[in-house]
Amino acid sequence: MKKYTILISAVAAIGGLLFGFDTAVIAGTIPALRTYFSLDDNAIGLVVAAASIGCIPGALFAGNLANRYGRKLMMLVTAVLYVVAAIGSGIAGSYEALVLYRFIGGLAIGMASTLAPIYISEVAPAEYRGRLGMSQQLAIVMGILLAFISNYFIDSAGWSFLTPENTWRYMLAAAVIPSVIFFILLMFVPESPRWLIQRERHDHAHLIFGKIYEEVKAKEELETVQMDIAADKQGLRFMEIFSPKYRKVVWIGVIFAAIAQLTGINIIFYYAPLIFEKTHVGGSVLFQTVLTGVVNLIFTIIAFWLIDRIGRKKLLLTGSAVMGICMVVVGTLFYTDNLDNYWVLGAIFVYIAAFACTWGAVLWVYVAEIFSNKIRGSATSFAIFGNWTANAIVSWTFPVMLSEMGAPVTFFIYGVINFLMIAFVAKYVFETKGVSLEKVESMYAGL
Repeated sequence: MKKYTILISAVAAIGGLLFGFDTAVIAGTIPALRTYFSLDDNAIGLVVAAASIGCIPGALFAGNLANRYGRKLMMLVTAVLYVVAAIGSGIAGSYEALVLYRFIGGLAIGMASTLAPIYISEVAPAEYRGRLGMSQQLAIVMGILLAFISNYFIDSAGWSFLTPENTWRYMLAAAVIPSVIFFILLMFVPESPRWLIQRERHDHAHLIFGKIYEEVKAKEELETVQMDIAADKQGLRFMEIFSPKYRKVVWIGVIFAAIAQLTGINIIFYYAPLIFEKTHVGGSVLFQTVLTGVVNLIFTIIAFWLIDRIGRKKLLLTGSAVMGICMVVVGTLFYTDNLDNYWVLGAIFVYIAAFACTWGAVLWVYVAEIFSNKIRGSATSFAIFGNWTANAIVSWTFPVMLSEMGAPVTFFIYGVINFLMIAFVAKYVFETKGVSLEKVESMYAGL
């Protein structure tokens, strides 16, 4: 695999780094926001979920916009939205303004979570698509860890201009730096060659394929994609993804993306300080939160080695089982009030490790590779829409569930959900390891 392919995939994946940063940075600001704006549990849930709510239209429309205007242009728009959201959140003068700018940030996150997997899947050679597609997830977890480290550093820096009343502003505004870097680097990446072929810009597409493959392979790839697209020259209206030809694979993608959130992973990343405050182990909850980010990063790197060797399906089945057990263990520890040790922290670390190696690794690869060239933009967009809808529900309801139902019941519910996911994966997820994008569609045609 050429370095050029790695570089352009890495730049596209920076959108994922900002995705991780913007969604996780709120965790360190919750206590300050609760005091500063006098917020109850429902209001806290909304300000956390505002980004996820913004992701819903961002993800839903990104695919169609990318089909019309190109993957690169829409990624540039995403970078601009990230900058606006970071600055706006940092200077927000009211709770309503903060929610609004968090929503704008969510638009950017939803777009990035759709566009980066599409772009990477369309430039990646089939034998490396899993690992390159995982660069999105690696960037996300690096963004999460960067947010936790940034929060911890700002909180403990001791600079004179930082006060309990404004520290949260600097935490939220810190995203402006990687956002600007993302915009600049995007100027140097090419458009997706598959999108160029759809626009009948074959010479330009051949030039880009020539930078990704050796010349003979570049010509073969160009001809393969040309034939696939020529087989159905008519344009795609969004509602056509629900036609009998595509309906089953689209709904599999949507449900798959949604249940990835129902694992409960983001109740950990969004509310880790809130959870750790309920244990009795002492120490800085922000530092403990940083450790969850470190575990997430380490096991995401391990997943790079696993995904194209073990395959997608085995990873998903194993991950669901381990995560289900961990959620039950955490619920049991809260039920028995056995919180004066490190068992809760340990169980959460194992849970995060299992997610990072399995569902976190596979999600962004799978939802972009199971759809054919014709529907990839719109179908991936709709699948990510399902992901963010579930994310918004989970992030908004968790503090209320924790308050009204208690920690044991809340974690038991997520444990059961993880066990139920095993049945879905066993029946509806096919192994796509090493299969070309043009061949994956036929695997689902018989459902």
